[in-house]
This record gives sequence, C-alpha cells and structure tokens, in this order.
Amino acid sequence: MEITKQIISLREVMELLNISAPQTVYNYINQQKLTPINKDDWHIEGRYEFDLEDVLRLKEELTAPGLTTSEAAKELGVSQQTVNKYIKQKVLPAFQAEYRGIRYNFIHREDLEQFKETHEIGRKPSKKHFYHSEKNIGLFQLFVNKKEDKERLARIVSVEEEIMAVTEEHEELTLEQLLEKGYEPAYTIESKKAITKEGYAVFKFKQTAYAKSSIYKLIDLFYQCLSPVNMRIELQKDQEQYLVEVKPALIEESSSELFELLQSILVSGKLNKRNRGIYIDSDLEVIRMKVTSELKERLEEKRKELGKGSIEELLLFAAEKL
Repeated sequence: MEITKQIISLREVMELLNISAPQTVYNYINQQKLTPINKDDWHIEGRYEFDLEDVLRLKEELTAPGLTTSEAAKELGVSQQTVNKYIKQKVLPAFQAEYRGIRYNFIHREDLEQFKETHEIGRKPSKKHFYHSEKNIGLFQLFVNKKEDKERLARIVSVEEEIMAVTEEHEELTLEQLLEKGYEPAYTIESKKAITKEGYAVFKFKQTAYAKSSIYKLIDLFYQCLSPVNMRIELQKDQEQYLVEVKPALIEESSSELFELLQSILVSGKLNKRNRGIYIDSDLEVIRMKVTSELKERLEEKRKELGKGSIEELLLFAAEKL
C-alpha cells in the first residue's frame, strides 16, 4: 500500500492512534502536533482530512519508550500503586521520560521480566514462604536450648518444603533434629485479629548468621505483637535482602534503641512515638473530594487517555507530579 500522500479521515486517524474521542485529535490540532491538509478550507469537504505519513509520524512520537506503570501493574496482577512502591523501594528498575508532554516512569521489558523471575508477585503473597501454619513456626523465629549448662540459640532459616534451622554455632538442623537436641520455641506465635487499616509500613534488612542480631529480635517482636496475619516477609533474591511489611499497629515498647533500629531499616511508612509505645503507620492517607459531573467526565476521558485503572489512580499520578 502506498503510504506517502495518502489521505485519511478523522475516524481513521482515531483508529491509527488508538483514540476513542475526536476531541483528542482536535487537541493535537490546536497544539500543532497534527495539521489537516485542508485546515483552512475543510468546509468544502465538510470534514478534516489528513496525510497518513503525518499521522504515522505523530504515532511514533506518541509511542511510549517503555512499559508504563499501568501496563506493568496489569502484567504483574497488582495495583499501579504497588508498582510505584516497587520503584520507590528500588527493587524494580525504572526511568523517567517525557511522553505526550508529561514526564512518566517507564520500565524496560527486560527489567520487568527479570523482576518476575526474582520476586514474589501479587498483592498478598502466600504466607507459606515465611510461616508454616501447621507447625505454627515462622521464618527467623527464635528457638532456645536451656537443657545444657549454657543457653544456646537457633533461628529458623526456612519454612518451605522442609523446616530448617541454624544454631549459633552455625550447625544446620532439620526441625526434628532441633527438637531432639532440646531446642524449643522461645515464644508461641499467637493468632491476632486482622488489622483492617489500609497499607503497610515496609522495612528492609540483610540476612545475618548472628542468631542474636537485633534485626531478628525485631522479627520476634513483630511475630508476638502482630502475628503473621498482619505481616509479610519477602526475599529479594537479586539483592539478598528481605522486605518486611507490617500493618499499621502500636508496638508496646518505646526504647530509643528500638525506635532507632526501626528508623534505620524503614523503607516506606512512618514511625511515631506514643505514650504506650511506637506506632508504625503506612504512608497512605485518605482524601475525599466532590466534583461536578462535567469534571468527572473530563477526568474519565483523561484516565482513558493515560491508561490509568481508575480516577483515583489518575489523581494520585497527578499529585505525585506536584
């Protein structure tokens, strides 16, 4: 098919550019991004006509340089907000570029594929990776042996397939071997009521072989105060680090050492000292607003144009650009 100087209609322009509303084409004309070949005398034909080559040029300009966060979210099966969180935590590489006059975060296809291979995907990762419900044992949970002259410690290092532990002497043992040697849980993980407040505070740390590490003591505290129903532990394989996500909650301990430790590994969220302890909160805030029907329609058009999943995501995107 001959491409140069081929004349096409407004409807064909909309199909080529994947546009649902004629107003978007008119906007391109007003912005001088697209010029009808009969702009000055369109009334003769009774419609605008366009040069196909000019439209294809605009289409190339409008082609995104990578995957948008909305597209990445659909592929991962998570919300766009979750993808933005991964980018903020620097576990999903992204780059900024101008697209349709606005700077966006974009993701290279190969980076997304790598992320799929090395990360737990989903809004609610299975607890089997850090908690064995039948045995009521959690990853990094402390075990103690008090039967010998000197108290000895061990930590659970895997709850998948076979539960494994490592003693402070770096001896690897199965759960059965651990119990046979006289080790027992330092505490019982009790079931807690699910916290309904939205969002999580996120902490990041590197695994250590030191059983008495203050990081592991923090995990013990989370198990006892929150229980697995209100927390998640996820391995970031490419960085050999762990992400710990916890629901907003009050930890009834307020030592300066604990506060400083939490602050030092906090990735996202907020910490507030209270009279009864330390309140761990997410970054999420609820904002309610009322708009006219006309404005809602305009927001809906813009949402479709930018590929956002909801008006709420569109407003969040706009607010982040301020």
